[in-house]
Amino acid sequence: MIDILTKKFRKKGILIDTNLLILLLVGSYNENTISNFKRTVSYTVEDYKYLIAFLENFEKHFYTPNILSEITNLTDTINSEPNFLFFQHIKKILSVFIEDSVSSEEIMQLKSFLKFGLTDAVNHKLSDKYLVLTDDLKLYSYLANQGLPAINFNHIRDLYLFK
Repeated sequence: MIDILTKKFRKKGILIDTNLLILLLVGSYNENTISNFKRTVSYTVEDYKYLIAFLENFEKHFYTPNILSEITNLTDTINSEPNFLFFQHIKKILSVFIEDSVSSEEIMQLKSFLKFGLTDAVNHKLSDKYLVLTDDLKLYSYLANQGLPAINFNHIRDLYLFK
């Protein structure tokens, strides 16, 4: 299933959910921080490398303003270093990504807003355009049960671990 979705969305692109985008940003900033930072402690450097390898399959990478808001709120302690280097790093890395958005007013009309809140409801809405990569089992199950394109990062881990 991963191969089919990867081929189908290679040119259309992939939307990377908050936790995995944090892993990407923290890992590319300093791999040693992955195991020490509270938002990435559940990941390994190998997970970061699996993520990088998987994302190379896609021509376009997407995020939303909602995801970026969550990222900056959840990583503000890393950014407390002199000269705000981490947020400068975010700016550099995301400059090659594409931002897509949906109005909050539109999202609040969706059933998924009541179930998940704003960010994941936007991910749900955008799953009609992009493949959604998440490690959120609840969101993944919701999308998959509706036949929407989503991959759970744990399946990526399995794919690389058992090669």
